[in-house]
Order: sequence, then structure tokens, then C-alpha cells
Amino acid sequence: MKKTFEISIPTDRSEISSQKFMKYNNAVNELEDNHQIIVKTISTLCDIDESVVEVMKLSDLQNIQGSLQKLIGNPINKEIINKINIEGTMYGLHPKIDEITMGEFVDIETYAKDNDMAKMMSVLYRPITRTQGNRYDIEPYDIDKHSDNADKFSKLSINVGNAIAVFFWNLGREQLNNIHRSSEVEANQMQHHHMDGLV
Repeated sequence: MKKTFEISIPTDRSEISSQKFMKYNNAVNELEDNHQIIVKTISTLCDIDESVVEVMKLSDLQNIQGSLQKLIGNPINKEIINKINIEGTMYGLHPKIDEITMGEFVDIETYAKDNDMAKMMSVLYRPITRTQGNRYDIEPYDIDKHSDNADKFSKLSINVGNAIAVFFWNLGREQLNNIHRSSEVEANQMQHHHMDGLV
């Protein structure tokens, strides 16, 4: 007697949570064997056990894998979402991103290196404390308090997380360029000062 089962295949990035996408990335990141990649991709993104994937028809697996790879390969969302309602609490993206503290920047950079979008978002998105028109204030950053929110963000669509990752990567690159330019200016000033002393 044949076993029958249903699997749910995501057809849009919005159906894939940040948590699921990170799990998929970590699962296939260092795999080279095509068979293992197919099994891990389908089991992770379709929420089914690997043992189920192993008994599926090869032609079905190849079709599903093709659809998933196409979905993952689609252009990522770059549109920033400023406010997110999670379980009745409104979270706002840091309203003055160019004024983030060194502590916030270091934590975000650390989470970015770990490819942990949920924790990045827990730093950048915090509960809104006051609104006035389109403007709003968020809670002051507290790593112990706000890192607990990462679990809530991990369930959000990667469309939200990817936009933040792209935005922060660009911001980080800009900050590094600014630091580099500032260092060059200081070095030139020091050199001129030193030369003035020799004249």
C-alpha cells in the first residue's frame, strides 16, 4: 500500500520566516553533495522530515527543488518597513539610524556576522513609546531586555529581515568609509603639522 502525504511548498518569499531561512542557510551552507542539498532544502523550507523526502520520487524532488531555488534566487526586498505590529505591540525601526550608539552598532555588526537577522532586528526595532504624526520614539536600547524579542522577529517574513540586512550592510559600508576618510584627514593634518615644525 502506497503512503500518501501532503507538503506545503512556499511560492513567495513572504511565506518564509527569517528563522526558517537562517536554518536553511546553515543547513546547506557547506554542503557540496547535490543530493544532500536537495534533501536539506526541501525538508527545511517545506517543514517535512528528511525521511519523508528520501522516499519521494526523484522527478518530484527535482521539480520542487527547482521551484524553491527560483524562489530563493528572486530579487530580495529592499523596501524598509518602519513599523511592525507583533502580537499587539507596535515596533518601530530606529528613527535616527545615523545616531545609533556604539553599543547598538557593535551588537548589530556581531549579529550580522552570525547571519542572525532576528537578533539584528531586535536591536533596530524596538517598542514605540510615543507617536506624533509620522514621528515616533522607541524604547532606549537594553541588550538584555531587547534580545528577548529576537524570537518574535524570527517568525517574521524574510522580506522584512532582508531589507534590514541590505540597509545595514550599506550603512556599515558608509560608516567604514567615513572612518577611513576621517583617518586620512587626521593623518594629513598630522603630516602638515610635522612639516610646519621642520620649517
